[in-house]
Amino acid sequence: MGYLEGYERLWQIHLSCLYANGNAAGVMGERFVRQDLLHRAFDVPAGRLGIPASEGDWIVDAYLDGLNAYVASLTEPPPEFAGVGATPRPFTRVDIASRYRFTNWFQGHTFPEKMFLGRIMARHGVERFRDHAPMFCERDAEEVQRLAEPLRELDMRPISLVNPDARFGGSNNWAVTGALAASGKPMLAMDPHQPHSIPNTFFYVHLHAPGWDAFGASFPGVPYFMMGYTRDIAWGLTTGRIDSEDVYIEEVDGDRVRTPDGWEPLQRRTETVAVRGGAARGFEVVSSRHGPLLEPLAHQMGMRDAPAGPFRTAVRWSLGHCATSAGTLARLPLAKTAEDFGETLFEGDVTPLVNNIICVDRDSGLRRYIVATFPKRREVTGVVPLAGWDARNDFEQTTAAELTVEIDPARGYALTANNDTLGAAAPFPVHTYPASSARADRIDELLRGRTGLVPADFEAMQADLKDLRAATLLPEFLPFLEDTGDAKLDTLRDLLAAWDCQATVESAAAAIYYTFLDRTWHRRFLVETLGEDFAAQPFAAPSLSRIEPSCYPAPTWDADAVTETIRTVFRELFDALEREMGPPERWSFGAIHQIRFWHTLRRREPWQDMQVGPAPIGGSPTTLAMGVHIGPGPGAGAGDGKIPQRVWHGPAYRLVVDLADPDHCRFVIASGNSGRPDSGHVTDHFETWLAGRHHTVSLLREELEVERTWRIIPAG
Repeated sequence: MGYLEGYERLWQIHLSCLYANGNAAGVMGERFVRQDLLHRAFDVPAGRLGIPASEGDWIVDAYLDGLNAYVASLTEPPPEFAGVGATPRPFTRVDIASRYRFTNWFQGHTFPEKMFLGRIMARHGVERFRDHAPMFCERDAEEVQRLAEPLRELDMRPISLVNPDARFGGSNNWAVTGALAASGKPMLAMDPHQPHSIPNTFFYVHLHAPGWDAFGASFPGVPYFMMGYTRDIAWGLTTGRIDSEDVYIEEVDGDRVRTPDGWEPLQRRTETVAVRGGAARGFEVVSSRHGPLLEPLAHQMGMRDAPAGPFRTAVRWSLGHCATSAGTLARLPLAKTAEDFGETLFEGDVTPLVNNIICVDRDSGLRRYIVATFPKRREVTGVVPLAGWDARNDFEQTTAAELTVEIDPARGYALTANNDTLGAAAPFPVHTYPASSARADRIDELLRGRTGLVPADFEAMQADLKDLRAATLLPEFLPFLEDTGDAKLDTLRDLLAAWDCQATVESAAAAIYYTFLDRTWHRRFLVETLGEDFAAQPFAAPSLSRIEPSCYPAPTWDADAVTETIRTVFRELFDALEREMGPPERWSFGAIHQIRFWHTLRRREPWQDMQVGPAPIGGSPTTLAMGVHIGPGPGAGAGDGKIPQRVWHGPAYRLVVDLADPDHCRFVIASGNSGRPDSGHVTDHFETWLAGRHHTVSLLREELEVERTWRIIPAG
């Protein structure tokens, strides 16, 4: 497995390790210095904290033997390496442990939102935004009040240190027991959502060896089946949106920081970042007991003046205080039951994941786990910054025993789709941001009361385009289009009122609705009402993305201004759609909503054919057939072949497993499994995936069309 992943995805593995180890600038130059510094400051690389021994280390070492054997076999660098002057190198346990930590770091950022929400509440009042933050409580309000002075002046520039795509995870996952399946055995469906790319985010492997018979999605360069199945179990995961970060306002005095027990010295260390084409640069990381201070980092990056005054901002990342191993999670496919599976997810009480995971076994044992290490906040949700000198704001970490959250549910199924899966039932805050439950609700709607389920039912669900969030939001917006005397608004009202909330390529109403969402009426309203604080609202602040008019009630907000802003945005989008597609009878979602993705080196040989699209596609962030788009928008005169709403994020693959037939599964990839330009398997799944269909995968050798056979002989 290690050898094959090296053969197919060596540059992808190398690049991921550069990011995880904070070494990207040494290969790709100055623009990665900021990212490297942030990763090192927060101990995303595993080396400084050390790597504990693990029961899975023997698996890691076997995998590394294969991966490094491929590296050793190279007589010249592959073309991706040659293009940037890089040299393939052997990989180690440190790389694998760092990759796990990087995945956690990338998925879990909540600190930008906490900073932003704290500042706007301090500047414009808690009551105006209380309902934007789920579970917001009185202790949160007290924190805003007592930290009002530093929060009003809180510097937002350090937010840009974080990759803006970090919060765009997603996935659907559900499983049913044999009682609901026609086969009498459990079934599972899984489709993880990732930015579309060539090569695919995951590498798909059937590993058949003594003691192993597993098929699923692995991370190239890591001996970890994130999702998949064996003859005994099937498992899938979704991004947990779990709050593993806290923001602290620290009071400092020179080299000291205030704590509940008095003043203590700030911690200082130097991190040296290599830079391609330039001299290595040294940076001082200044930390409180909670974590690195953001202002000194931003100053050294030239983003702001040297910090002054008595307050600084520290961020505590849970894994930044916990060493993690390389062998964790490698043993997942060896579990025989859903209960056994849970014991492989943590080492002690620590895991590098931030996921909801469902596992079902062939005897219909069904369990759902929240797999993360995060603070057990008490009496406060932590959705705004906390006083660093208050002992009440120092929280214990969660334990593994607390995070098995469903065992054999009576309804016979479990599901997650990036929704808040516990709500008020949680003993401590888990999800502290507003998350639409539309996809989860749709799964529940399609499973509730059903029996006799077959794989084709699950495949149809994965291709489903019903948008329950649209069904909820439309009644809020349609009244603003009533009795206006405006022919344009009348036309929009008629089309939206008749819409079945199916995000199909043929739908004119879908083109209206999703274009309206893109134009974020609420941001315009907030800027016009409260000023420039909202002009540069970070995309990583979902609490400030509440677009429902009911979130801006009178008398707290100006009802007339809300009405006028919404109507103005609708008038503008009518004109934009008309410029793009002509009169309303010619409008369709697929004319502006299309998918296209590529290899990053597509403008050079030999990667020029490693791209797909453009092609019309339905779906939205809140449909089971998920599609997240970006782009200039309709009517913007994009030119250069740009797509008004280019779909760039969605299901990396779709998998349906029936444990009654573990020799086969139903499966499709968004593009193809290969990352090599000389392969015929780079985009060979795209048309099937685009059509919402699946292939049958056989795990039986006698049923395969063998393209190539390798014999790998161990050294010695």
